[in-house]
Amino acid sequence: MLTLYQFEISPFCDKIRRILNVKNVAYAVEEVPPTKTLSVVRKRNPAGKLPFLVADGTVVADSTDIAYWLEARYPEPRLVPADPRERGLCHVLEDWADESLYFYEMRLRFTLPHNARRFIPELVKYEGSMVKTIAPYALPFVMKSQVSSQGVGKRPIEVVLRDVERHVDALAGILGGGEWLVGDRLTIADVSVFAQLFCVRASDEGGRLVAARPAVAAWMERVDRATVPRGASAGAATAASTAAAATGTLP
Repeated sequence: MLTLYQFEISPFCDKIRRILNVKNVAYAVEEVPPTKTLSVVRKRNPAGKLPFLVADGTVVADSTDIAYWLEARYPEPRLVPADPRERGLCHVLEDWADESLYFYEMRLRFTLPHNARRFIPELVKYEGSMVKTIAPYALPFVMKSQVSSQGVGKRPIEVVLRDVERHVDALAGILGGGEWLVGDRLTIADVSVFAQLFCVRASDEGGRLVAARPAVAAWMERVDRATVPRGASAGAATAASTAAAATGTLP
């Protein structure tokens, strides 16, 4: 049995849950709230980051490394194309999602007050009462500092929204009337981009931008249906993902 150590609201953890679902791999989940990161995570993963996967005593960390480890161990259905060009495109899109879209979803969900009021309770729902009391006041500053260090947090929100609009338009262009981002089947690119855009879409502003682009909204529905646990309905994509987006579930 594999054990996924996760932070439920994280899009990176959602990414791995969905890959496990696609490959129909049984796994257990260990939820690690933010205040337990140092005491719990660093004991198993020196990098101190979530998610990480434990399998027969082996620890695999970082969502990309976990994804490729799962691909090697459970090769069907294939999520990394054999074709070198398609494999390269998947790499670029996954990296774009993880290293760019991620900071936009953080900016929208946690630094804008009207969104933060919904998402911060989800962020700390496994914490004690003291943390839950302090979090609404402290976490927006913490998040703003994180996204500012990367650059997105230093931009006016109007500029951020313009950037997000370009990102969503780029997805529509890449789809170009097709069903998937790369090739003719679900790939790691779809799962990785979906996990971040799912969170972007959960914000009020991101939701409007995605809804205005039917091709992107339809693609999100396809990815959601393709990554549910076997035998589950599309609406049950993951209870964790639903909570992660805090009312940002797909229609």
